[in-house]
Amino acid sequence: MRTEMNARIISSLLCTAIGGMLAGCGDGGSSDAGSASQKQIAATAKASAVACAPAWSASTIYVGGNSASANSTNYTANWWTQGNDPVTDSGASGSGKPWTSSGVCGSGTPPPVTPPPVNPPPGTPGATTGTISYHLLLGAGSAQDQLVLDGGNYNDLIMSNIIAGVMYGHLVQQYYPGMQFQKDYLYGSILGQLLQENIETSLYASSGNLIDPSPDQQAVMGAGQGGPYQINNYAADMVSGSYAPAGHSLINYVAIQKNIGYTMATAAQQYTKVTPPSFNNKYYGPMLTAYFHYNDFVALILTGKGTGGWVTPWQPYYDNALANFTKLPNNFLDVLLNVAYNQGYYGTLMSSYSKLGATATAATVASVNAYSSVWGATDTYQQYPYQVRYYLDQLYGNPIPTTSATTFTTPANHVAINIPALGTVFSNVFQTLAYVNGSGSSAYISAAQAQTAFNSALASTGVSATATLDLSNAANRAQIFSILESAIGNLESNLNTKFSATTNSQL
Repeated sequence: MRTEMNARIISSLLCTAIGGMLAGCGDGGSSDAGSASQKQIAATAKASAVACAPAWSASTIYVGGNSASANSTNYTANWWTQGNDPVTDSGASGSGKPWTSSGVCGSGTPPPVTPPPVNPPPGTPGATTGTISYHLLLGAGSAQDQLVLDGGNYNDLIMSNIIAGVMYGHLVQQYYPGMQFQKDYLYGSILGQLLQENIETSLYASSGNLIDPSPDQQAVMGAGQGGPYQINNYAADMVSGSYAPAGHSLINYVAIQKNIGYTMATAAQQYTKVTPPSFNNKYYGPMLTAYFHYNDFVALILTGKGTGGWVTPWQPYYDNALANFTKLPNNFLDVLLNVAYNQGYYGTLMSSYSKLGATATAATVASVNAYSSVWGATDTYQQYPYQVRYYLDQLYGNPIPTTSATTFTTPANHVAINIPALGTVFSNVFQTLAYVNGSGSSAYISAAQAQTAFNSALASTGVSATATLDLSNAANRAQIFSILESAIGNLESNLNTKFSATTNSQL
């Protein structure tokens, strides 16, 4: 069972409360190992050095296998990276650092140039105003932190998390056709958890790539601090209870495997290593969190049902709840899954909410959805799913409780999303994911492929390519969700892949 400490440490890593999973802004790896590796390469280099790759640029996006040079040394990117200086962020293969030295080159590195970014950062999309209060117990304390919507600084972070949330819902419905849920809450889960679990969301700046740039983040990314251990937990076969990377495992997902920072062969040793820096990237981190949550959704169905299986306390209620939720609109699937994420599968809440879901009616849904069901509670596990909802209700401009569970006010918050900016963030997010191409190889999704899928979605939904939509307006929000749903489906079709595809092989 995941402890609250693990949930907080790990999700702060990815900057989202995944009960333990995403983060990654630490240096990672051993500088001695990296230094030794460079010395060995230099000692065995040919007298005639190889040509230098194009000079590294902080503004350029590099994906695994790309080359760059700095200080007369060539470097190879281990995964998606931007802004990580290869001189200071390289090490031996498997060190957890984004770059690996490929050896000395030329007689010197060409003068650095600053080409335009592969995907320029989104512009300020209009009137984004208001304040989100977070880090609080509903009815049992005041908010400790605030996120000031200051005209656009947080917009790209909000967009990347919403895109990941729509992917989360897409994966759920792909596995379980007909599944219903409240889109506002399920699609927003990744973002709401970011606010609850991240160490310093408020320090984020759109000019950087880290979800959490706080120096404190370094402390929770070191070896044995939770993130890699939890990932290792999901690398195991959770169906039959084996610790071999088989069965239903997080690293089996084709889309995230190429950029996850380690291999199936090394998964069992991840608890001894630092968290991969890619986990704290504002484009990859939220998407990895979406997969973590989807893994919970499926694992709760499959755990214990394999060879040598066992009876789990949430079954058969969970299976019955899912079947019931295909007939119950606006149900509390997000509450059920956020409980699993935060308290863990074997916590008492998982079973109790599953039992409620199994026989739920519209009246049950209304009762569970009410803030009064947890108002004033000091049990943080019980509060957690509703804290996430409360932050989202503020963001969306929905009524929120104030002095009591039945006294509401409507916050005046607005997040104006410019469609070209949304397309850019969509492209940046999906460039961190991979698919199996026509040659049977794992390849990163290209900017052109992502943008084509997005443009087609605009055409099919009838939204202008120059429009600005307000996330805090229900009708506009539905349009944003529809665009993203269509764009994700288009991308799957165009690539002839399924984002829920798994493999037991390293691609």
